[in-house]
Amino acid sequence: MENNQINPFLFHFCKELSIHLESVASRQSTIAPAEFAELVTNATHEVLESYASGEIDLLAYRNTCADEYKELAIKSIDSYTQTNEQIGKISEEQASLLDNKNGDSLINFEKITEKFNDIQTHLSDEVSRANEVIYTLLEQVKSLEVKTSLDPLTKTFNRYALHEHLRAVLEKETLDFDIFVLMIDVDNFKLINDQYGHIAGDKVLIFLAKVFKKALRDGDRVYRFGGEEFIILLNRTDLEGAQLAAERLLTLCRNNKPLFQNKQISVTLSIGMTKVVEKDTIDTIIERSDTALYRAKNNGKDRLEMEF
Repeated sequence: MENNQINPFLFHFCKELSIHLESVASRQSTIAPAEFAELVTNATHEVLESYASGEIDLLAYRNTCADEYKELAIKSIDSYTQTNEQIGKISEEQASLLDNKNGDSLINFEKITEKFNDIQTHLSDEVSRANEVIYTLLEQVKSLEVKTSLDPLTKTFNRYALHEHLRAVLEKETLDFDIFVLMIDVDNFKLINDQYGHIAGDKVLIFLAKVFKKALRDGDRVYRFGGEEFIILLNRTDLEGAQLAAERLLTLCRNNKPLFQNKQISVTLSIGMTKVVEKDTIDTIIERSDTALYRAKNNGKDRLEMEF
């Protein structure tokens, strides 16, 4: 393996597992062994599905971000090693304390209690230090994910990538071709989370991202805007073509139900559409798309509305 490479399968597995763990941590403080085993199984399945569908590009990991992720991994290992060494020393102190009776036939419980309290303080300090390091590393990982322009859950482009792409388009005095914007929201997504759980909600978002990618042309771009919202940029098409693309997405999601724990989950979308025009800004594009989306929600959901 080259120095600037990391194992793409391990990389994907760790990211998938961390995403599921973060989802669980947002609603509970502990996790049972059986539940953790299920998360590991789900993460493994996601990696295998991504590889089988061709989403894992083995050559894509020969990039500059690999060095940064590798550096973070080294930091994590060093921190883990240091913490384990400290905890190992504390364990030795415990063993020594139990073996040492100071030559007395009677145990001095007061002294032992004092020593154990001291050991517990050292142990707590080491755990706190490790948690601080882990938190710092997680923040650095989040920063790297922004730099890579990919959403870690759905493997679509992220909000940062959307802003960068639109900024480059709008910097030109004239538009080279027509661009239509679809703002998409999953109907009743909170109910899905409440009824099936947050892991099921994540599965729905992954399912939708795959549907979007397969249904659209190569030149169209899919972004996860935030939460259960996506934005799609339809390039080099007219109004009729954009409407057909949006209606196709509505039909596909209406007729195809993702499966979670042998249960089919009904999913529908609301879509707001607008067109990029000269002298637009990112804010005006998002505002018009959002207005159309809001109208689609108010008019019964599972539909397309437009705002120009």
